[in-house]
Amino acid sequence: MTAKFSISIPDDMYEDVKKLATQQGTTVSGWFADLAQQKLDADRRSRALLAEKIEQDRAVDPEGHAQMADELRQRMRSAQAAARRKAADVRAMGIVA
Repeated sequence: MTAKFSISIPDDMYEDVKKLATQQGTTVSGWFADLAQQKLDADRRSRALLAEKIEQDRAVDPEGHAQMADELRQRMRSAQAAARRKAADVRAMGIVA
């Protein structure tokens, strides 16, 4: 199955993409599909490498890894709370509609 959707890009960008697609022997749709696949593959590789590194760290120092993970979770919670407070402050000031 192939999903269809539309995107909006500036006219000059479209012309550049169209030219590249033609040079590469594909369509604009095919060009974007190839680009999306490259990005997805890169993301999967990055996540796999990160998971491998985490497992290596965990194997070397299980206690240290657990402590580091707890500290990271705490920092993330603090950052999320700060972001919520800032967003509330901005809304209260009427800056965001």
